[in-house]
Amino acid sequence: MNLNEPKYRLLYVEDDAPTRLVTTMFLKSHFKEIIQASNGIEAIKLYKEHNPDIIITDIEMPQMNGLEFCKKIRDEESSTPIIIITAHINVEYLLEAVSLNLIKYLKKPLQKEELLDSLESCFKKLEAKNPSIIQLTKELYYDTFNQALSSDKKITHLSTSESMLLDILIKNRDRIVSYVEIENHVWADTYMTIDSLRSLVRKVRKQVGKEVIENISKTGYKIHLYG
Repeated sequence: MNLNEPKYRLLYVEDDAPTRLVTTMFLKSHFKEIIQASNGIEAIKLYKEHNPDIIITDIEMPQMNGLEFCKKIRDEESSTPIIIITAHINVEYLLEAVSLNLIKYLKKPLQKEELLDSLESCFKKLEAKNPSIIQLTKELYYDTFNQALSSDKKITHLSTSESMLLDILIKNRDRIVSYVEIENHVWADTYMTIDSLRSLVRKVRKQVGKEVIENISKTGYKIHLYG
């Protein structure tokens, strides 16, 4: 696995604290960030706050089990790669997991190589959906790694906040991205005002064109890519 430059966020859901600690320690060098949850209800809240790229979840958990949690996620969107883990192979669970379009169904105790192979599948799926060069318009391209716009005439480097806005819109290109999601992704631990959001969108639109980023009144923004 090419993990020299981790760039993805993982949401890891596991009710057993020692297991969660050990697995997180093993995976921390593979991800830009690991968000931890101890049950499905907490995981839904964290999913909405952090917009993770990949989810790993146990099945057998209190309050809300892993499959119920996955169903909630799939009600929102269908593309986030999900790996589900269980201590027991159950045919009913397996059939539900298949219907939820999960990447892999792993059995405890986790085998390191099997987990890494499953993550490799997740990374490939994300790369296929989010290539490093994105065509925004007929003549304008966005380089996600170098945070730069390019055309026949020039190359323009974006600020961190400008590129982060484009990144979350591109990642969720098939749906509207809410104001809260943008705030959690771009502003992180600081407070976002509606004026600061509008100012950021104006700056990006000035670079890419107003037609690329659509404002959905009182909801959020949606990106329209070329083709």
